Amino acid sequence: MSEFADKVVIVTGGSQNIGLSIAMTFMAQGAHVISADLNPPDVTYLDFHKTDIAEEDSVTALFQYVDDKYGRLDVLVNNAGIAVEVPLHEMTVAQWDKVMAVNVRGVFLTTKYARAPMKQSGGGAIVNISSIEGLGANPMHAVYGASKGAVSSLTHNIALEYGPQGIRCNAIAPGWINTPFNEEFLTQYPDRDKVDQEIKSLHPVGRLGLPQDIADVAVWLASPQSAFVTGQTIVVDGGRLAKLPLPNM
Repeated sequence: MSEFADKVVIVTGGSQNIGLSIAMTFMAQGAHVISADLNPPDVTYLDFHKTDIAEEDSVTALFQYVDDKYGRLDVLVNNAGIAVEVPLHEMTVAQWDKVMAVNVRGVFLTTKYARAPMKQSGGGAIVNISSIEGLGANPMHAVYGASKGAVSSLTHNIALEYGPQGIRCNAIAPGWINTPFNEEFLTQYPDRDKVDQEIKSLHPVGRLGLPQDIADVAVWLASPQSAFVTGQTIVVDGGRLAKLPLPNM
């Protein structure tokens, strides 16, 4: 039997891309998984509860649903997030507030309401999905980077405050992950082969990341194998941040 058999896991943004991969990997380990998302997944056997993580009433309804149906909570994966691509001087207050509401307030709210059921279940693990853009920068991603930096910082505080209650908290900082969203972004370039090679060249491992790469680390961070790991941001980027740029001479 898997160590996650009959454990209860919430994955925010669990209906697509990285979130769906995380949800399916926990399910393969025997967990009961709830996708807390605005839209249902294509996978009909994944439990789904429509949730706007930026709204407190929606979050409390999610946790009431989980309590009524399962009576416990063991793992929370804060994966849901949004981004806008706009120069800082052109960004509106509404755009800034929306990204911060989902990416930061959402983590705050779900974590706040996860504490009591996790404590009642004897402890638990929270895994926040941050980004390497919380550690470095890409142009026109100012609010996204700021929000992900905040997620990594918040991870430290959660680990500090909830550790004595048996709750660990860590973050994952993914690099370039090959999702349909990124695929759509790359279609704007006419010489796609050249673009693919340029992006791959940024990564010492010689390839782009896959959603499964993040899912495997998320499951490990929620497992007993990482029992002495908390308050950390684990970079999963194929070595991209470790590679110093060289001049093209």
